[in-house]
Amino acid sequence: MINRRKLVVSALLMMVAVSACSGGDSKAAPPDLRPVVDQSPYWCEFVSQESYRRVSGDTRPYTERKDGPWRDDGGCLVEGGRNGDPVGVWWSKIDDSVKRLELTRENWAMAKPTDLPEDLGEGFAVYAGNDMLGGRPYYVISRFSCGDTDPWIRIDLKKVAEGRDAIKDLTELMRVAQRRYGVLHKCDPGPP
Repeated sequence: MINRRKLVVSALLMMVAVSACSGGDSKAAPPDLRPVVDQSPYWCEFVSQESYRRVSGDTRPYTERKDGPWRDDGGCLVEGGRNGDPVGVWWSKIDDSVKRLELTRENWAMAKPTDLPEDLGEGFAVYAGNDMLGGRPYYVISRFSCGDTDPWIRIDLKKVAEGRDAIKDLTELMRVAQRRYGVLHKCDPGPP
């Protein structure tokens, strides 16, 4: 039979050890409020991993899984196993971008989307406030011009850290994605 007193002493010692390891502070780290950056490496070719970490506060390792030919269009998930898939990216330069944007705006109308700045083309950023898109309710989409095409890009996130401006962060993530699109497709992104 285990001595109850030894059990209590053991538990107290463990609590002291944990407190010492954490500096005695049980508060969570404050959010990283630094701005979104265009910095490699990228997930799904368009999302800076550093920016995702700043925006979400999530520093766990992930992998990506691409779908589609990635020459003219594609989709990609940043996969986290039991942690879910925290980032989704879809894009196309052959799909009808006008129709895509219209349908998407209709689907998100009840969440009151915020229009993107004109220099990012036509599009919006929104927080759905529920379990949309496989648990990624932070959403941004843009239709823009790049060379002789009018592509669209969409990014959705599982989480934005408390204390950050989700709409501003989504807008800046789209700005990075469009710049990356321009680099990868050798064109200058701008409004359609």
